[in-house]
Amino acid sequence: MDLSWLGGEDLYLALSIVAAIVILRIVQCDDWSRWLGGSPRVTDLFIYPVKSCAEMKVKTARMMPRGFEGDRRFQCTDSAGKYCTPRDDDKAKLFHIVPTLTAEELVLTAPGQREPLRLNLPTAKTSPVDVEVLCAPDKQRLLDYGDAAGAWLERSTGIAGVRLSGQPKDSKRVCVVNPGQGDSIPTADDAPVSLADEAPYLLTSSESLADLNKRLAARGKPAVDMRRFRPNIVISGLKPWEEDCIRRVSIGGVEFWAWQRCGRCKMTTIDRDTLACGPEPLATLNTFRERANGQRNFGMHLIPVNAYKSTGAQIWCGGEVCVLEYDKERRKEWQRLFG
Repeated sequence: MDLSWLGGEDLYLALSIVAAIVILRIVQCDDWSRWLGGSPRVTDLFIYPVKSCAEMKVKTARMMPRGFEGDRRFQCTDSAGKYCTPRDDDKAKLFHIVPTLTAEELVLTAPGQREPLRLNLPTAKTSPVDVEVLCAPDKQRLLDYGDAAGAWLERSTGIAGVRLSGQPKDSKRVCVVNPGQGDSIPTADDAPVSLADEAPYLLTSSESLADLNKRLAARGKPAVDMRRFRPNIVISGLKPWEEDCIRRVSIGGVEFWAWQRCGRCKMTTIDRDTLACGPEPLATLNTFRERANGQRNFGMHLIPVNAYKSTGAQIWCGGEVCVLEYDKERRKEWQRLFG
């Protein structure tokens, strides 16, 4: 940049302003040494319109208080009013139900089905039902989307009497604390949530997956892909498992509390292509990621900070990730184990 046209005092003022901006940027980012070497970035974004079904991979997503717009808006419910989950062996075909969601329409496709299920959402006839939602302490009032949707899902999954249920816009469901993690919700206000298990958002790290796959290879086990962990936001640029220590983070200019770590279950052991189930990656996670309370963690649950609760914002692949605050105790634990 040619600043020779500036006089001595003007040049000094201009350089002082630039230096102040740089210093402010460093101070805002808790890990200033990483900022000097380049910020972490968002690499992938996922939305799961129907809970426990396949993912939608997107380039940009609209952040809303209860999760990305459209995320975990629907679930499959059995004839007894209980949520359906691939944790049950007879329901693994849910992973092969592929959704496409727009503001106007939900489209579902499945292997062996010549015709997709198409629901025009603004005109769809629904009826209220009280059903179980995984991790919710009480039954939730959802909307049943009718016999035709149920019949299509039954043909596609083999689940007798299955129904498609959706969360109404006025749902009062809030985040659920996992007692095994021991982390209280970081906001005094109720934190709304979709039909997701515990929190509106799940963040995972490419470096942590790479480290897990390195450990799997050392044990003679095949690698797993990120679909096993069903994140909303995948980032790259941290050290392996460093996401554990984040307390507050800015992603594409949107601020989140990094709340509790995500404990892992049988869902991770199901191959998304073949639907075969085995001991991995839980067996390997047990060797280095199991805490005293039995939680085997991969990823962090996020809650939007209060300033963004009513506005919404866009998050995009390639967006900057800036750690604004670390949890001191979790950071000490990470440094002891992985630093």
